[in-house]
Amino acid sequence: MNAAGMRYWRPVAEAGTDLGCGCLNVEQTMLHLHEEWQFAATETPSRLSLGAFRRHDAGAQHVTVVAPYAVHAEGSAIGEPACWHTLYVAPQLLDELHGGVPVFQQAVVRDAAAALELRDLLAQSSEGVLVGTEFLARAARWLRQLLAAWARPGAVPGSVHPVERVRVYLQAHVSEPVGLEHLETAAGVTPSLTRSFSRTVGLPVKSYHAQLRLARARRLLAQGRSATWVAHECGFADQSHLSRRFKECHGVTPGVFQAQWRTQADASGAAAIS
Repeated sequence: MNAAGMRYWRPVAEAGTDLGCGCLNVEQTMLHLHEEWQFAATETPSRLSLGAFRRHDAGAQHVTVVAPYAVHAEGSAIGEPACWHTLYVAPQLLDELHGGVPVFQQAVVRDAAAALELRDLLAQSSEGVLVGTEFLARAARWLRQLLAAWARPGAVPGSVHPVERVRVYLQAHVSEPVGLEHLETAAGVTPSLTRSFSRTVGLPVKSYHAQLRLARARRLLAQGRSATWVAHECGFADQSHLSRRFKECHGVTPGVFQAQWRTQADASGAAAIS
């Protein structure tokens, strides 16, 4: 990953880990995933990669939408770092706002007003201008408006595709070692299916499982858990292993990530009280 600067923060302490913010100043991130929904707006010509083959152009008039566990990468389309303003939303919160599981048919929606509002919302949060219940109210209103304009209710689940069975199995066994032979038996899929996994999802099975561990680690670190505990809980060899992989993916070490998260929440809380 070529990153000029990565910053993450909790916008308000009241949100817990249901809402998170990020400013990704990057030329290109590595393929990764989150447990949360990600909504983002950029200022310059940019590119969102989804899965193995889908590439979407985005600019100042667009909002990008990435569902939980979707493999993706953010990048620039002009050869110099692009600034991605990102809002991370816990699935249960978005379900509550939508009245069910939402489905976005487009990964990039052309909505200049929504993009401008998102950039402004995150800029004011970053600067400590917008805090407490005011931030929560504006974020909820922005999400409801985006959902009303661009989302539809999720379909009733039918038969589950074998690739999806593998994904669900890996998500349920994040911290456990999962070999291909074991996976084929436990998830009821064939060797040829696991070989085609990367063409469908965007990463090989082993790499996808590793990204699931990093996503889980990110959430636990945001909750204030120690890096040593998180490394053990998420199946890393040790804290150094976690730190190295986390920085490769997110541009900062677990310690820096937690410091950013705490500092912004503390500043927001102080501003809300004063």
